[in-house]
Amino acid sequence: MSLLCWNCRGAGKPATVKELCDMTRQYAPSILCILETQIEGSRVENLSGTLGFNNSFAVSSSGRSGGLRIFWNDSIKVEVSGYSEYHIDFDVIVDDLVGIKSRVTFVYGEAQVNERYKTWDMLRGIAGTSTLPWAVVGDFNEVIHGYEHDGVGNRSQAQMDAFRDALDTCGLMDIGYTGNKWTFERKVTGGTFTRVRLDRCVATSEWLLSYPDAILEHKNAASSDHSALLLRVDVHACRAGPRSFKYELMWERDPSLFECVRDGWKATAADSVHALKDKLGGLAAGLSTWDRETFGSVRQEKKKSKGAAGYAPFAADKGGSVARGSEDN
Repeated sequence: MSLLCWNCRGAGKPATVKELCDMTRQYAPSILCILETQIEGSRVENLSGTLGFNNSFAVSSSGRSGGLRIFWNDSIKVEVSGYSEYHIDFDVIVDDLVGIKSRVTFVYGEAQVNERYKTWDMLRGIAGTSTLPWAVVGDFNEVIHGYEHDGVGNRSQAQMDAFRDALDTCGLMDIGYTGNKWTFERKVTGGTFTRVRLDRCVATSEWLLSYPDAILEHKNAASSDHSALLLRVDVHACRAGPRSFKYELMWERDPSLFECVRDGWKATAADSVHALKDKLGGLAAGLSTWDRETFGSVRQEKKKSKGAAGYAPFAADKGGSVARGSEDN
């Protein structure tokens, strides 16, 4: 599955429509989102057939600014759960992989600095409306770090702090990227350029664990000053891999669990988002092994023992206190 998101800066221009057609042919996205359409939803709807999609959902622009639209085909199921002038929020299900369901939000950040808080308030407001693994993709109109802006009009620290605070509150982390360093480039007076990383994908740790092989690519575009974002997600790896991991509360009956977690967490460093994904994946794998070889073996022994009350590695003694089962470490 792949998602293509592009701030096209006006979907009514012939050059933009042609480039959209070229992109959809080249990348064959499962879901396409265009931002800042700058036209009414009914006009954007006419693009569905031209681009080769049979489903779409739009948020109309406000005059000559804003506007979002998503397109998809029947090979996947999209359930829109909310929208505003800043976002479209939906659940996505891949039909041929029953049970694999996640949440995606496409975002177009407020362009006016003094009103950008409205975008962050929107994110905070929708963060708790679903427990599904969540990814947020789009043009946030803001940067996380000062080095993501090169040229005139540098961002204030307060602007960046407000963005980071919103992401932290929502439990969202930048997933990284491949390709050009900047997603926005504009020539300014004097012949110099302003280059900024305005467009990105952020996700929860649950999403990163569910899709460990996800890659975000920056794709060049000629008819807009924004690059397109292509998010490639291997849903087959999701089904076969980390998605099967489930933390069991009954593990906490065995004190050796905490040693397993401590050793697994200390095993590797996590100085980047990708390293954190590997670290969490390693911890999950270690716990699965511990369950199978340590906790699970105790469970089987208890089932076989005469008079055992169950599989729990703890049993009550005659005085009613809790006694730990014998351990041979």
